Amino acid sequence: MSLPSVTGLDHYIIRVNDLQAATDRYVKLGFSLAPQGRHHRGTRNQTIILDANYLELLYFPEELKAESRFSGYDDAYEGPVATALQTTDSAAVHQELARLGITADDPQSGGRPVHLPEGSEDAAWINTNFPAGLLGVPDFFTCGHLTRHLVYRPQWQDHANGARRIESLVAVHPDPASLRAGYERVFGAIAISALPDNGLQVRRGSLRIDFLSPAAFEQRYPRVRIPAGLPASAGGGWFAGSVIGVRDLAKTRVLFDANQVNYRANAQGELVVPPEAGAGALQVFVQEAA
Repeated sequence: MSLPSVTGLDHYIIRVNDLQAATDRYVKLGFSLAPQGRHHRGTRNQTIILDANYLELLYFPEELKAESRFSGYDDAYEGPVATALQTTDSAAVHQELARLGITADDPQSGGRPVHLPEGSEDAAWINTNFPAGLLGVPDFFTCGHLTRHLVYRPQWQDHANGARRIESLVAVHPDPASLRAGYERVFGAIAISALPDNGLQVRRGSLRIDFLSPAAFEQRYPRVRIPAGLPASAGGGWFAGSVIGVRDLAKTRVLFDANQVNYRANAQGELVVPPEAGAGALQVFVQEAA
């Protein structure tokens, strides 16, 4: 199996230009929040912790934008930019990439203080960045938590909207089938399957990515438009957002109505929150899988 040290999805990053405004949008959607954080390198974030994975709103101060690995996006762009893969050993993933003939930068350590009632501790991790644009869209890195207990805390995992987990990620590509060879190389042929209308699905443990053609995306999520400002390395693709499983979709809908959330129920019965209400990320709420 390719990259055996990758076990699933840990989280994904939504780049935002106003962290508080983005945070307020997710409060309106019924999410509980961990305390906002500041990385040692100067970026700031807001995490939304679910049962086994999470969403991260990430803000780059102006002086850090140029050196960001996401600098290929237009300055005004807000939305998903990268997927963090779950692993217990980012250094092992680095070696596994090398065996596939893929040269990645050396694993990097990082951290940020987490402020708790009993005092502050440093959340720490070791990440391996895949080469930017390796698979077109999305960009990937592994997140090897060294202090997982500081991230996945029960008091941050109980959400008014009933959110439990990210069931899948959603991406749009003009020719999803053309991505098959690259994803098979990295994740193995067994991880790849075809979807209707020339779509492609990638699965590895708790990671699932559905690549839809523009026509299939428009049919499922009408009037959601691909934004401007995407990097050339995306190959015409767009990492749109996520599908989130909830405990009771009917209760989620009641909360959305009470909070005057901008959403639509589509033909599949999903509750579709468009990117403008999700800090640039499409958020689709579904009844959790049994």
